[in-house]
Amino acid sequence: MRHASHPVLSCSESNEWERGLMKSDDQGWSAMRRVGRKLASAICSDFSMTRLPQRDWRVLALVGKGNNGGDALLAIRELLKMPRKISDVTLIFSSPVSDLKPLARKAYELIAESEALRTLDPAGMEEGDWLALVDSVLHQGPYELCIDGLLGMQFKPPLRGGSGVLIEKVNALRCIGLRVAVDLPSGTGDSSDERPFRADITYATGVFKSPLLKNEACGMIRYLDVGFFEEDRESVCRVITDTVLDPLRAFRPASADKRSYGHLLVLAGSRSMPGALAMSVKAASRSGVGLVTVLAPESIAGRFAASLPEAMWRSWPETPEGGLALEGIWQVQTLASKATALLAGPGMGQERETRTMLQELGRMWEKPVLLDADALQPEIVQAFTAGGNEGVVVTPHDGEFWRLSGRKDSSLEAIAGYAEDRKLVLIKKGSCTRVSRGDLTCVCPTGNAVLARGGSGDLLAGLAAGLMAQRPDDCFVAACQAVYWHGRAADVWAMKNGQHAARTTDLLDFLSPALDSGESWNPHSPVERPTGS
Repeated sequence: MRHASHPVLSCSESNEWERGLMKSDDQGWSAMRRVGRKLASAICSDFSMTRLPQRDWRVLALVGKGNNGGDALLAIRELLKMPRKISDVTLIFSSPVSDLKPLARKAYELIAESEALRTLDPAGMEEGDWLALVDSVLHQGPYELCIDGLLGMQFKPPLRGGSGVLIEKVNALRCIGLRVAVDLPSGTGDSSDERPFRADITYATGVFKSPLLKNEACGMIRYLDVGFFEEDRESVCRVITDTVLDPLRAFRPASADKRSYGHLLVLAGSRSMPGALAMSVKAASRSGVGLVTVLAPESIAGRFAASLPEAMWRSWPETPEGGLALEGIWQVQTLASKATALLAGPGMGQERETRTMLQELGRMWEKPVLLDADALQPEIVQAFTAGGNEGVVVTPHDGEFWRLSGRKDSSLEAIAGYAEDRKLVLIKKGSCTRVSRGDLTCVCPTGNAVLARGGSGDLLAGLAAGLMAQRPDDCFVAACQAVYWHGRAADVWAMKNGQHAARTTDLLDFLSPALDSGESWNPHSPVERPTGS
């Protein structure tokens, strides 16, 4: 994963790394300009997930004297170049403009003459008078966009003076459409204040910093790669980059046939929960896998065979309640030699006989397997890993992970520790999904709240299992590809349609456009919404 990820560093490590890269003002200015361009582009893309006005924005910017302030100012400069994007900008400086550091001053001078600009400079004002002026300006909203560029990674708590009061006032303001933070929300760092700026989106600029994973004030987290890691750096935690999808973008050879891309076996579903099975199979069929064989309860297998004919459907004996009966396990034994991976769990229910069947299957299965949903039981995971199978992948959300691990702790340390102890790959779903194999944990910077819907985990399970079937030699990489692709599809979907009115299965139609490279995808281009089921 080194070629498709960058290190996650603490603020102190990031500061040291950046000092080594930028030894002159020219190098620092070049990096700041790259950040400004990428930040403006990312803000436009992510703002399009809202159904708020996409033109004539009123922008509020909180500007500090250091590099974060300079980054924010250069992003505003880029936004001002866009036709009809910004109607006016209010800059609120936390200290006198005359105190700006050289690069931030240079950035301010580039936009200082803009007619769209209003600057609140505290120079020569008593703190009380300045805060009263700020208060009156804040209530002249609404503002479509608020950019936080006050404090950077060298912050040490507590928030002091006017900055703390300003952040408190802006946090309480209801007339802001989207709140974004540059690099880190002001008030967060290796040590954080209890009341930092509360962002909807935080853009990690250049280096993905570990405090982003510990503070809910960060909101949705995006990583802006500006070329800081042409020379890599060791780290046990890394952020996945867009190049992880490059193998899926490549041309497939003309000599390939369906057997060249794996054979996925799906064991899932029950009479009472057929939808999870259908969604996981639909996603698997979009993963690029060559063959999919589904073992489903006999009461639903025939019906789904007609609606999802790409897969090969086989009926499994049912329990009286409609679950998968133990007596059908011989079918897996028959198909095991042909399959390259197994998906088990979606919609299976919690019947004792079904769980016993999965335990028996775990003791004999030696190939890659993804356990999801109802298969995420400690005794089932133990059965699949006890024989030394290192191709086991589990996909819990917080509640399921607590059940598996036996404690309510979803920290990076807890995730890595569980994966290391069980010798498996863990996809811990949630905001900024983590993928861990114990010695290495990767963080996914794609995805948004549209995935907070029933069924999105079933789609991820099918997608990941399909990728595992194609590369059974490295389930960790397949898992990283799946979470990044799944999240990116959700981002493309939301950029075109918003986050609110959509069905979970709509995501499937955006898997293909999500493979467009990060540089070529433009959510504002006149691309029609994909169609299909």
